[in-house]
Amino acid sequence: MTIQNYISNGFELVGKMAKDFKIGKKKHNVYVTYSDFDPNGKKGVYIIAFGNDVLKIGESENLKHRFQCYESHSGPTNAFIREGMKENQEYDIYFIECPHYKVGFAGVIVDSGINYKTVEKQLLRQYKDVIGNVPIWNKGIQ
Repeated sequence: MTIQNYISNGFELVGKMAKDFKIGKKKHNVYVTYSDFDPNGKKGVYIIAFGNDVLKIGESENLKHRFQCYESHSGPTNAFIREGMKENQEYDIYFIECPHYKVGFAGVIVDSGINYKTVEKQLLRQYKDVIGNVPIWNKGIQ
């Protein structure tokens, strides 16, 4: 499955991620830039791609925070992604926001909408059914 499959289903290019040792301002030399898009507080599913190749399908409750983790936080997933990146190569970030809203139920206000974690899991299953395994930067289906 190529990135075109996801674009035709509503994913949009929202930014780029690159590893650049020459800039040297960030701890892990990973830099994320966004096009005309505000990632702050966006819940949904993202895809990291290079060309037509899907490298990672992930979910996030706050897209900006998630990619800040790739830039600067330790942890096995963040390190795994950074280790897979080649220097001075731009990776595309695609995103689809999952609708969410507050509703009154049983006398209280609760969150409702499309669960981004469920969407991610289903997309990973679909990818594995078609390709035979998950994208190379995914470790599996949780």
